[in-house]
Amino acid sequence: MAEWSNAAVLKTVAPRGALGSNPSLSVFDMGQVRKIGNTYYVEFYARGLLYSQIAGPDRAAAQELLEDIEAKIAGGESLTIVRDIDLPVFFEQFLNDAASQHPPKTLERLRLTASHFGAFFKKNHPQLTKLSQVTPAVIESYKACLAQGLDVNPKKVNLTILLLREILEYGIKTGFINDNPTVHVRLLPVPALPHVLTARGKMVKDLLGKGVLLGRISILLKMPDIARLMYYANLIPLSREDMYN
Repeated sequence: MAEWSNAAVLKTVAPRGALGSNPSLSVFDMGQVRKIGNTYYVEFYARGLLYSQIAGPDRAAAQELLEDIEAKIAGGESLTIVRDIDLPVFFEQFLNDAASQHPPKTLERLRLTASHFGAFFKKNHPQLTKLSQVTPAVIESYKACLAQGLDVNPKKVNLTILLLREILEYGIKTGFINDNPTVHVRLLPVPALPHVLTARGKMVKDLLGKGVLLGRISILLKMPDIARLMYYANLIPLSREDMYN
């Protein structure tokens, strides 16, 4: 996965008003070009929101794209700019945010999930690059990929989808998408294991039944590893419909 520390800031321009939520942009920045791996991205603000867009492997073309966008904004055409974000940039922003909320083991699981799904997305859907293009059909195909083989562990498959749900929920929080595609995909059934439901288990069941995500539950219960919640795998609703039944 690309690191922001490898990013090269190539251009900053005239002062603007709002800083927004990205601390790496100063109040004097309107837009900039970043390099992640071999690809350049333009990052800019419009209508008080942060935008990110892939520009390709050419530095000069990326700078030209940024200048065109800035000209549109200066000319009052910001409403014609569609807000979206490329998946690698979104994952990086999510992980930066998650680092301040989750313990190391949980953060590493989220990082590995983002990396694995990103590789799957690039290989199996090379024509798609944006967060908004991650649809329920894409998630369904990812689940099918995870479930291949004779020794499939449904708990591992479900945990991966639920971690991805946690990641994509950040897209709703930041306004890049308005629906989480993972909630439309049914989880795999897990064989029931008899165990006594403790007070802690009842709390988990109640939270899951209300649609609270695993990440939030693990924070509330101060769990060092989000995967420990799979002890309650039988309590996790397999679909949105099951959640309310």
